[in-house]
Amino acid sequence: MALIGADEFIKAWLIYLKDGTAVLSRRHYESWWEIQDEYGDLFKSNRAITDADPCGQVLRYMAADFEEGKQPFDRPETEAFFAGNEESIRA
Repeated sequence: MALIGADEFIKAWLIYLKDGTAVLSRRHYESWWEIQDEYGDLFKSNRAITDADPCGQVLRYMAADFEEGKQPFDRPETEAFFAGNEESIRA
């Protein structure tokens, strides 16, 4: 089990915002309080992405957390994020 802030385990963060959007971020956070501080009143919850297949994990989380067809990121966006160098994307 990965611990928050354990960079060797955490590949990214899936951050849910109260307005129904989400952020996928590679930024290092020491605790969920840092995520809260960054997004303020918009922050709702977060999930650490630790799987060997990070794209698959993101898609599984969103399938569980959102109605079908309302997931913030699709497979091509998620794959592009993990293949690229962007620190974060928001949808």
